[in-house]
Amino acid sequence: MDPQSLQGLTAAVAPVVMVSAAGLLFNGIATKNLHLSDRIRALAAVARHAGTTAQRRRQIASELPLFGRRVRLSQWSLGMIYVAIVCFVLTSLLLASGLWIGPPVLPIVITVIFVVGVALLVVPLGLEFVEMGISPRTIKIELEGMRDARSSSD
Repeated sequence: MDPQSLQGLTAAVAPVVMVSAAGLLFNGIATKNLHLSDRIRALAAVARHAGTTAQRRRQIASELPLFGRRVRLSQWSLGMIYVAIVCFVLTSLLLASGLWIGPPVLPIVITVIFVVGVALLVVPLGLEFVEMGISPRTIKIELEGMRDARSSSD
């Protein structure tokens, strides 16, 4: 293999590292999203249960919108990560195409696609920080509910 082909192949493999990183990020967020969805279903089941007190129903009613917002933020993150992965795969394919069909597509096009992919990874990180900021509010509601229940039983 001539040095130019080797250099092209090496360049085409570099975005694969970003695909791997994005995949790991995706898996972590998808797992969290699954747990959030399960928590929403569990809270909804408790709210529907005939033996649930009015106080607990109010508590759940104040938590569910926060959980809903957290799920929406996670969904946006997951969608953007998917598109970022497509950008990285496309970048890799365009770089590798130079090995078979001549010089690669305009280098600026490849660079723009790669930078868009990176930006599409940065935005989900920001969304996840926002989501993490909402999380303590649901915990606070739960803890206040426990404290109120303990006070009323004393």
